[in-house]
Formats: sequence, C-alpha cells, structure tokens
Amino acid sequence: MADQWRLTTPDLLSQLATLAFLNGGEEGKNLYHSYLVGRTGYEIYQRLKDKAPPSEVDVLREQTIKNIAEYVKKNPRASETQLKNELTKQIKTFAEKVEALQKQ
Repeated sequence: MADQWRLTTPDLLSQLATLAFLNGGEEGKNLYHSYLVGRTGYEIYQRLKDKAPPSEVDVLREQTIKNIAEYVKKNPRASETQLKNELTKQIKTFAEKVEALQKQ
C-alpha cells in the first residue's frame, strides 16, 4: 500500500523544485525554472528521437533479418549446416554493406 505513494524520480525532482520555488524566493524560482526547462527539453528530445527515421544501418539490419526469416520459411527442412551457411552469408553481406556505407 505504501508503495503506491512512492514518487518516481522525475516526480520527486518536480516536487523538490516546487518546494524550492514556494519557499526559496528568487533562488527557488531559478531552480524551478531550470528544472522545467530541463524536463521539458528532455521530453521534447525523446519524442523527436522516437520519430526520427531509421538510419541506413537499421534498414540494412532489418533487411538482413527479413532475408534470414524468408530463407528459414522457404527451407523448413534445411539442415543445421545449411542454416549456418545461410546465416554466415547474410551476416557477411550485411557487414560488407555497412562497411561500404562507412566509406562513403
């Protein structure tokens, strides 16, 4: 029951900043302002970061995983050696493409 009243770290910081604002005059006001700027900036950054388009490496990684999954679907009875060879081939191709990107 008592855990329901526990504050998360951002909530605790907010409460401390509010108390400082209410009790601390100009210093408290500055602390509260700094907290709000930091917290708001962090939240905006996180939201923009989550909407950022995937990098070229992420796209290549996704394509490699799809290629491997497609091979496994098309070859359900492939031996362990065949699977290992295909996996090695796909990873090598991925590494070569990433290396080519880095040289650009």
